[in-house]
Amino acid sequence: MNKTAELLKGIEEFNRGDYFECHETLEDIWMLETGKDKRFYQGLIQLSVGFFHLLNRNLRGAASQWEKGVAKLTAYEDEHLGVNLKTLIAKMRRCQETLEAVQDGRQTEFDWSLAPQIIATSPV
Repeated sequence: MNKTAELLKGIEEFNRGDYFECHETLEDIWMLETGKDKRFYQGLIQLSVGFFHLLNRNLRGAASQWEKGVAKLTAYEDEHLGVNLKTLIAKMRRCQETLEAVQDGRQTEFDWSLAPQIIATSPV
C-alpha cells in the first residue's frame, strides 16, 4: 500500500464531502500503521465520521467524534505529513461551536459552509 497516495485520496474524498468513503480509505492506512502516525490517521477518521454523523442528523455522534478527532490532532505540530493541521483544527473548533449552538437551540441548522477542507501544504 502506498500510504501517501491513500492519504491524498482520503483528503480528496473529505474535501468533496464523501465522508464515509474518506473514513474507509483512511481506515485502511490506520489499521496498518504501528508508529506515531496512528493517532494522526485516527484523528482524521474521527473528523470524517463526525461529518457523516452530521449528515445523518446524529448531532451527539458528530460532536463526540469531532471532540476526539481534534484532541488527537492537537498532539501534532501545525503541519504533519504535509497536512496543515493548524488551519484544520481552527476550522473544526468553529464547527464545534456552531454545532453546540444547534444542539442548545441558539441556531436552527448547522452552517455547512463552515465544513473545512483539508489542506495539503506540501507533498504528503
